[in-house]
Amino acid sequence: MYRAIDYRISTRKYKDQKVSNEHFKNIQDIIKDIKPLNKDILMDTIVLRDGEKIINTFKGFTSKYAKVTAPHYIAFTSKIKDNYLENIGYIGEQIVLNLTKLGIGTCWVGSPIDEKTFRQITDVKKDQKYIILIAFGYPERKLEKKENRKRKENKNILSGNIKNELIPIIDSLRKAPSAINSQPWRVHCSENTLNVYIEWKNILTKKLLEKNNHIDIGIGLSHIIIAARQLGYDVEFINKDIQSSKNKKYIITIKIKNVD
Repeated sequence: MYRAIDYRISTRKYKDQKVSNEHFKNIQDIIKDIKPLNKDILMDTIVLRDGEKIINTFKGFTSKYAKVTAPHYIAFTSKIKDNYLENIGYIGEQIVLNLTKLGIGTCWVGSPIDEKTFRQITDVKKDQKYIILIAFGYPERKLEKKENRKRKENKNILSGNIKNELIPIIDSLRKAPSAINSQPWRVHCSENTLNVYIEWKNILTKKLLEKNNHIDIGIGLSHIIIAARQLGYDVEFINKDIQSSKNKKYIITIKIKNVD
């Protein structure tokens, strides 16, 4: 999946073609093998082959602005508890990167769908709620390595001291997608320990993007873990008692092991 990070883009234009049955079988196997961020949070990953059912829900100004029309969608539902959004982002981005390896285009879609409407489209467990979508299908243009991305520099997301060996991990984080490219992740480094935060510019951006940015953090965490493991490091998640501020919230600590 590490190599797929460079090829992943937010695909908004798809071929008028259904994904093959073979690829659907691959997708089901991918979903089955994904490891969650938190196995104690009950959630479901639902593959919606008939994209029209989702497309028909795109109504109103917000939906029209956020919509991505695709042949198929993956929907996520979850029980609402601490870190459920990060968990969805972590799981979903692993699916995205695996689909990228298959040459399938994807795009996270934050378009709001009414809970009642969504339950008319597919079965949802009683104690879970609809969270977000990923659009997918064969892209109009073949996925190629993305050389230049509009991303914040390391100095704008990093603080503390980081070992040179760990810079590729931060580079992988910077390549992660986020709601309206807000890039909300902030990382404080202390040798081989990364304290991960979410930061908003102001109260308004927090109000508008808070839910999606928590998902973005989960997406970013998946990039960190994939890169660390690719480089031969073990990782450990640690929850510390670190105080948050009004516009900056502590999420989790990652300890990178086997660093010289």
